[in-house]
Amino acid sequence: MKYLRNFIFFNFCLGALNFISCGDDSDDPVTEDPVTESTEEEKQLESLSASGWTMSSITLDGADATSNFDGLVLTIKSDKTYTTNGSYDPVWPSSGSFTFGSDINTLTRDDGVSMTISVSETSLTVTFTYAESGGRIDALPGDYVFSFTS
Repeated sequence: MKYLRNFIFFNFCLGALNFISCGDDSDDPVTEDPVTESTEEEKQLESLSASGWTMSSITLDGADATSNFDGLVLTIKSDKTYTTNGSYDPVWPSSGSFTFGSDINTLTRDDGVSMTISVSETSLTVTFTYAESGGRIDALPGDYVFSFTS
């Protein structure tokens, strides 16, 4: 009798566990949050805005022009804006915005100047042509190459 009671109790427990473990089976597939990869433009913007850029050298038509922009520090933000630590107008405005051009290595500032860039973790090179805008401005027109380090 004792064995029969244990047998019934054991089967009752197995049946209860089996019944409890049955859950709501859904045929809906489990959806995971999609992993979005950054676009090339987003990656480039991340590289540009990773740190402040300190001017290391500047050339104008191949000649050294570093002393004309002494102490220039460029800060690029992820919202496609930039600031400098001083006024280097009109060749390099103290603040503004930019858009990417036909590729991630071409930027156009809000003043219409198109620039070609090359960026790594520790260096940024910006090349552009500044055309004289007329008037009484002390800026020299020509081909500029700004080299920065982070």
